[in-house]
Amino acid sequence: MPAHIVKHLSGMTELNKQGRYDRMTDDLFKLTGQEPISMYDFVKLHAAEFTRDGTAA
Repeated sequence: MPAHIVKHLSGMTELNKQGRYDRMTDDLFKLTGQEPISMYDFVKLHAAEFTRDGTAA
């Protein structure tokens, strides 16, 4: 992997550890009129799409 990518990813990792990416906005609601859902709920709603045969377990 090129050194500049490693440096970039390392920097992003450090910022994430510091909580610098921990932000919430109302942009999604402004754009879609819908409240965001958690990743857990999204995967639960779309479980079949995360399986090889397309069926939810």
